[in-house]
Amino acid sequence: MRIFRSIDIREKFKNPVLTIGNYDGLHLGHRRIIERVKERARELDGTAMLMTFHPHPLKVLRPDKEVAAITPEDQKERVIEEAGIDVLFVVPFTEEFSRISPEAFVKTILVETLAIKGMVIGHDFRFGTAGKGNVARLEKMSREYGFFVEVMDAIALDGERVGSNRVRSLVAEGDVAKVAQLLGRPYMISGKVVRAKGRGRTIGFPTINLRTDYPLIPANGVYVTEVEALGRRYGPVTNIGLNPTFENGQERSIETFILDFNDDLYDKEVRLRFFQRIRNEERFASVDQLKARIAEDVHTARAYFGSRLTHEPGHV
Repeated sequence: MRIFRSIDIREKFKNPVLTIGNYDGLHLGHRRIIERVKERARELDGTAMLMTFHPHPLKVLRPDKEVAAITPEDQKERVIEEAGIDVLFVVPFTEEFSRISPEAFVKTILVETLAIKGMVIGHDFRFGTAGKGNVARLEKMSREYGFFVEVMDAIALDGERVGSNRVRSLVAEGDVAKVAQLLGRPYMISGKVVRAKGRGRTIGFPTINLRTDYPLIPANGVYVTEVEALGRRYGPVTNIGLNPTFENGQERSIETFILDFNDDLYDKEVRLRFFQRIRNEERFASVDQLKARIAEDVHTARAYFGSRLTHEPGHV
């Protein structure tokens, strides 16, 4: 996949079919649009293209409104590439760019610069100054300039509309199993392994401690997760929270006990995928009670992964 971080380009592409959006999360609805872009591009022997924006437009237009990214930029680009897009445009979103009129956006960017043959968009697509451009306006201009527009309806799962805001809410609630359904993949964060107090080792459950700048972290609790490190994947149990049995709620941590693993990951970059929430974080009356509960959590994780832990390539 080729990536352009500007629309100030001179290159011409073969029969481009384009989709445009923030594509935060790359959920099932997004993937459905991408698949249709690829289908239409193949019909034309053309180029499947996606245009997204950085930073998120709301950070420029509504800086008072916090928008936690589901998929940080580097991960988003990787997922888009894996989805099979040929060309990705990551357009810098600025106040100046936000003032482009719908007509100028279509004429100068879509027609004159990219020479698109068609677009595949979601039903709620908006573009141009203050979002004044809508689907009806785009369809009218497409007839004038000679490109097709295909509009995709929202996708629903179990009667619930799939959307980025819903995904954010579910992550914040800790319902990572539902999140995985909406994304079509487990929710993932990444970061660096840092040294901590080493208390887990003293009670028989040595952990790695993850420091991350991801803005969207699942709710406090214990999860079945998977660590990707050193080129392999390992099935662990992760606790997110304040360690109430030992601490007084001073600092939130992400601690992962990796099953059957003894290597040193200190200062290594790792990825952590979330599969299932086991329980809330609890304060135990004694260390022995904590150890017994962690053993139950490990049993739950082993049961979840089953034979994958010993038979699937790339797992311990």
